Amino acid sequence: MQEKTLVRLSLIITVLGLSFLLVYAQGLDLESAADLETVAITEKVAMKGTVKNLKVTDKAVFFELEGEKIVYTDIILFPDSSIYLREGDHVELTGQVEEYKGEKEVIAEKIVLR
Repeated sequence: MQEKTLVRLSLIITVLGLSFLLVYAQGLDLESAADLETVAITEKVAMKGTVKNLKVTDKAVFFELEGEKIVYTDIILFPDSSIYLREGDHVELTGQVEEYKGEKEVIAEKIVLR
């Protein structure tokens, strides 16, 4: 193939790939939850806030997430590797709402430090 053909082909594939990502990103419908009382069990949520009351065990990390409206939510994370969270860290997380002993909590799937 000639160099011009390869450049054109790579540009076309890049544009198609970016278009696909744009359509896919708009299709994600995660509810931003400030209060878990309004969210159904097993629903996925996205939250952001400050880490409080951090407890690290061998298999799980437990903490409260202080949201923008000073709403505390219990979060549980089962990390595959070491996680470096400290109290006061600002995080964004996605996870699934579960009920444990009559109270709702979030089982975190992904946490991003901000």
